[in-house]
Amino acid sequence: MHEFFKLLKRLNIRYRYMVLLLLRSPFDVIRTYIQAVLLMDVFSCLETEHADRLPAVCIGGGLLCAALFLYNGIVWSIYAAFSARTEARLQKELTDQILFLPYRLVQRRGSGEWFTRRNGDIQAVMTMMNGPLHIPHWMTSLINTILSSFLLLKCSPVLFAVTGAFILPYYLLHHCVVLKRLPGFKEESRKVMADIASSIKPLITDAEVIAIYDAGDMMLKKWEGDSRRLMKINRKMQLCRGLGDLLSRLFGIGGYLALLLTGFAMVSGGTMTFSRLVYCSQMRGGILSGLLMLMTCMSNIKENAVCAKKVNESLEE
Repeated sequence: MHEFFKLLKRLNIRYRYMVLLLLRSPFDVIRTYIQAVLLMDVFSCLETEHADRLPAVCIGGGLLCAALFLYNGIVWSIYAAFSARTEARLQKELTDQILFLPYRLVQRRGSGEWFTRRNGDIQAVMTMMNGPLHIPHWMTSLINTILSSFLLLKCSPVLFAVTGAFILPYYLLHHCVVLKRLPGFKEESRKVMADIASSIKPLITDAEVIAIYDAGDMMLKKWEGDSRRLMKINRKMQLCRGLGDLLSRLFGIGGYLALLLTGFAMVSGGTMTFSRLVYCSQMRGGILSGLLMLMTCMSNIKENAVCAKKVNESLEE
């Protein structure tokens, strides 16, 4: 993200962007907290035989959720307008930079590369700025994970320890098995696909020459070999994703069962009420969802950061 914020600093909008991120970021943790408190109050009413309070509790929770979504909509409308202005300004500055470059520098790269930098790379930068599962959701998931962990720790240190005993190993294994290996597989897959395209093109454009030299079998064998390489790489990618899903299910369900069993023992021992156990399970869900979103956002940001670097290089020429 260094290149992205370097670009924002160049445009002199870094602090405005940070303010908008901070305004958006508490949404998930507040929503998780409202849901947890609502469920805790509902079960508390049932436990204490105060069912007459249920309508007031439900109406209050509904109004809070409506106010939260209204706030989020207002922030996102401001954020969307800010992003649109930033994209227009970035395209204008890059176009002006290209037009004022010396002819020898323009000729150094092909027209296709300049077109890609002005459109594809800028679009990737804007995806980082306001796209799904990128920097806005990265910030939101980070705050959601931290504050949900704090609220769970404050409510029950024992259940927080049980949650951490499953989430931390899952994060480390997922990082080593999936996040570290998938980018390499994707890059290798792109290279093999380029080789396949290069192998197919002569079969179409130079068919007569291949027929004269009787090289059809050789070309087809090369194309077959590249296709097998691509199949093996894609198989490794699917296996990697499958292992990630397996780890998610294993540690997710295992951690949930461990939390319920520990909570049941605490409820039976009289050290915790069932309503607080429900609250803790909701906080645990907030931690897990925040962590999963955080890992996905980190992977997506890493892929698009190269485009931000190219845009910076173009503006610095």
